[in-house]
Amino acid sequence: MSKSASTSAVKWAQRAGGASADYKAGAMNTTKDQAQSAIAAKELYKLGVTNAIARGSYEKGLGKSGKAGWLNGIDQKGEANYQTGVMSEGARNKYATESARFDGARNAASSLPRGAKGSQANLARVAAVANALHAIKIA
Repeated sequence: MSKSASTSAVKWAQRAGGASADYKAGAMNTTKDQAQSAIAAKELYKLGVTNAIARGSYEKGLGKSGKAGWLNGIDQKGEANYQTGVMSEGARNKYATESARFDGARNAASSLPRGAKGSQANLARVAAVANALHAIKIA
């Protein structure tokens, strides 16, 4: 007799869930550079995304889960994973490093005069910061 989908799903979750140490060991011991491999496959990625959009897979995939599926994922695993991720030392260090790239841009208006609420002087300050942030982002 064949297994039901429900029985197979339970078995999959148990076996895959117990493989987290294998998952980490595999990543730590690989000789492949996943970032370089992904960069090398850029054109294939672009082609795949373009083809998926052309055949409607993008909408179909999102429609399968919908908002209810997205919210269920957040409820079942996202909330705990989010906290674990953002509270890690690595995440804090990465955030600080990335944020520091923009420190100078955030101060781009410090030498410009302040004006009354809604004034051109204040809009110039906003534009100076926005332009400096954008320049760093696209560099």
